[in-house]
Amino acid sequence: MNTLAPHLVRPPNSAMDEDALARLLLRYGVGQGEQAAVRAFGRIIRAGELEEALLSRFDLGEAAVGVEPSLRAFCTELARITEWDFTPAWPARLVDLWSECYLGGAVAEFPFIAIEALMASCQLHLFSDRAMVHRLELDILTALVRLGWCLGGLLSEVSIDHEQTFRLNAEDGDAVLGIPNRRRFLTLLADGLSRVADGQAVGLLVLDIEWGRSVDVLAMDERDHLRLALSDAMRAVLRSNDILCALGDDQWAVILPALQHPAQVSLAGSKLVDACEVLRGNNFPGQRGRFHAGGAWAPEHAADPLGLVHAARAALVAAKASGRAFDLYCSETAARSHGDAGFESEVARALEARQFQLHLQPQVELPSRRLVGAEALLRWRREGRGFASPPDILQVLERIGLMAELSRWVIQQAAQVLATLAAAGCEVAVSVNLVAEDLKDPELPLFIRQTCETWRVQESRMCFELTEGGLVSRDGMSARNLEALRVGGGRLALDDFGTGYSSMDYLRRLPVDELKLDKSFVERITITDNDRAIVELMVRIAHTFGLEVVAEGVEDAATEAVLNEMGCDRAQGYLYAPAMPIEQFIAWWKSRRDALVGTETP
Repeated sequence: MNTLAPHLVRPPNSAMDEDALARLLLRYGVGQGEQAAVRAFGRIIRAGELEEALLSRFDLGEAAVGVEPSLRAFCTELARITEWDFTPAWPARLVDLWSECYLGGAVAEFPFIAIEALMASCQLHLFSDRAMVHRLELDILTALVRLGWCLGGLLSEVSIDHEQTFRLNAEDGDAVLGIPNRRRFLTLLADGLSRVADGQAVGLLVLDIEWGRSVDVLAMDERDHLRLALSDAMRAVLRSNDILCALGDDQWAVILPALQHPAQVSLAGSKLVDACEVLRGNNFPGQRGRFHAGGAWAPEHAADPLGLVHAARAALVAAKASGRAFDLYCSETAARSHGDAGFESEVARALEARQFQLHLQPQVELPSRRLVGAEALLRWRREGRGFASPPDILQVLERIGLMAELSRWVIQQAAQVLATLAAAGCEVAVSVNLVAEDLKDPELPLFIRQTCETWRVQESRMCFELTEGGLVSRDGMSARNLEALRVGGGRLALDDFGTGYSSMDYLRRLPVDELKLDKSFVERITITDNDRAIVELMVRIAHTFGLEVVAEGVEDAATEAVLNEMGCDRAQGYLYAPAMPIEQFIAWWKSRRDALVGTETP
């Protein structure tokens, strides 16, 4: 059964003129003699007799469930074959009735089944059980058979036309939403641009939805219901001549023809997003999602379809990046979009080419300032542009799915760094950052162990820093990996403590060894009493659970003095040294070591 939206299906034209009918009859050899024979048969059979005989020959319910009334009406009309005056009106009615049956789901072969049954009924009426058949009866039967094939050919063409229409709509339309799809969209946009009048504009909106997990797990029919409801909500706020198209499962485009002012693009974009938000809030409150739209218009932003689509998508990207619901294309938007795309490609190539580096920032013991460890921090110098922002690098790698590859590279580089430090006589631990996804990798503990064995370093000299969001995952694999890392000898640190999901329960049950106080708290402890009280409380809590405390962002002696009073165990920050390449770090360590030796009393 065909399930395309009804308004996408264009039924074949059932109109037939005298010339078309004449050509059809000639094709199947139904001439004047055959027409006279059919009329003669009509005079010797009583009204309704053929209909009774036809309907008694098969079970209409088996032909197509749910369309039995339509099939019965079709058979009733077909049985009036002997009443036909050979004008176009009757075959046109037959075509319309068969179209209704076919669109309702009747099998394409049904007209031939019905015509065959009709011919058998006619033959039975003509010959009955007689052994002797007259020539006139044979002529009548021959005429009826030719006419039957003529009707069968006509109705077969109707079925073929419908099937071609279904196929075209399947290629050019969204079968669920009943609106043009991506392929048809470009054709419609090109047509709209070709028809734009002087002083008018053609607008284009692209709307995108970023759903949460609650939508990802919906069944297919529930997801279709959601998409259909959103499409209906969008159509309700658009003008009658605006064209809504489906570009994907969660992306739509709207062509806005004949605009009098470009401001209409912004108005339509805002209305579209608002309509989706209202529908989600009222009808689907349990589904979470973010709606964004970008807009552009021709001919100012582009005069060709692909150029206009590119401009609208650039505005959509800008809206997502800024967190706004809608953004309109401008040259600055294009520059940012191109810049973001170029940066993304650069980052991916840099990781593939192993152009990243690990710099080490010292961690010192308080109050002695003795070097006890270092944090490995990601650095990348862009060609001709200086160092890129590490958060920007990580954001790109997370977006394009390369965080796991980065983490493995960082672990390998950290092991190599530890080997280099050991060769120089610097026996300190190195901390590396992992993300929540790393803990879901069942091969992570084995990879770390093999990497340490390759570089002949001890796992106990590695400390793995994770944010609170990563450590509190309820995923079973995450818990097993944490335990495996502890068993292997590695230390675990809870990074940026105080900025995430902190709770006493987490500290009680998570296998961490140290807490790292986020610099946003540390750098203000000499400025406000509230920040000082918060940090002091966190230090007490950590020590209660037997954890060491590392303070990040220590940049002056006053901050260090307050941390000493609180009993903070370690610190790192610009007061001691910035993050440095391995060679510079070793030189810094040696100079401090030599200075301490020179001040010792013999």
